[in-house]
Amino acid sequence: MISTLDLCTVFDLNKAEKDLRFGREPSIQFDKPVGDTLLVVDPSQADFEKWRQVPSGPYLEHLDALCAKWGHKLKVRFYGHYGQVFDGAVLKRLPNIGSLSVDCLQEAINLEAIAELEHLRKLHLGVFELEDKSILSTLPLKQLRELMLSQTNTRALDLAPLAEAANLERLYLEGHSKGIAALAELKGLESFTFNPKKGSDLSFINGMRGLRALKFNLGGTETIEAIALPELQDMAFTRTRGLSELGDMQRFPKLRRFMMQDQPHVESARFGAENTDLEHLWFDNCKKLSTLYGVEECPKLESLRWLFTEKAPASLALPRSVTHLFMLSGKRGEEAAEKAVIEKLGYTAALHREAMFSYK
Repeated sequence: MISTLDLCTVFDLNKAEKDLRFGREPSIQFDKPVGDTLLVVDPSQADFEKWRQVPSGPYLEHLDALCAKWGHKLKVRFYGHYGQVFDGAVLKRLPNIGSLSVDCLQEAINLEAIAELEHLRKLHLGVFELEDKSILSTLPLKQLRELMLSQTNTRALDLAPLAEAANLERLYLEGHSKGIAALAELKGLESFTFNPKKGSDLSFINGMRGLRALKFNLGGTETIEAIALPELQDMAFTRTRGLSELGDMQRFPKLRRFMMQDQPHVESARFGAENTDLEHLWFDNCKKLSTLYGVEECPKLESLRWLFTEKAPASLALPRSVTHLFMLSGKRGEEAAEKAVIEKLGYTAALHREAMFSYK
């Protein structure tokens, strides 16, 4: 009898369909190569003896039928495979996949099978030892709505083919920059997350005229002054090395939320009356930040979160529209007293529920 430790474990499909009916978007995950037998588990059931072994054929047929019915609301994920190679040939048994994640893998073969998935709309590709540097040219790019490319052991992956992904709405890049200027052709892209290569020209982003969310996650750049996006609503920076200059943020008139975390070199930020839609500002662990220009002119500003600052809340000029102010020094034992000062000024000393958004 095959040991359960050697079997690929998967979730019960009946439970997954129940989740789909309730509006949730479950993920069916394969942690090992798919053999003749699978181990079906119930995450809510801790009794290993009640887990059951099933033949993989009927299970994959059932899964494919669910993919055909629910489309990209049902994610199929292949990950892990520690010490083993993922074989993309298994995808031929799941032709109706709408959302696919092939990630957290060391090696993979037969990835060309992805090109045959006619219903694929969302794809996450993360194979560290990716041998085919031109793999993007083989993917069904024109039908994709979301694409996530995780880091590989090479930076030679060519991004130029992505210019053909005319229907792409969300793009996440981790550690890839070759041919990135071609992304200027993505006029319909709504969300772009990446880690820029220090010293690179960021003006290509201006070609993404429909961009609603722009997120710098790691990477490096000294300035974003070359970027101006009339429709941008969310902007975030997290540990972007060397960033020191933002420029006048009024060139983003539709900006609604701004987040900056762990940026030690930024000394000031300038907003103003042209930021007519700005509602939430978030600064976290920006040690040199001392001045916020023009925030008193922002007519819709509702909240300001500023952590690890020596600035006194009473010293700020804020518009009357502000209701939430969360300014803390980070000093041990001082939080309660600092919140009391903020409340005395007439503000709610808490994070506004609409201020938070994913930085990835």
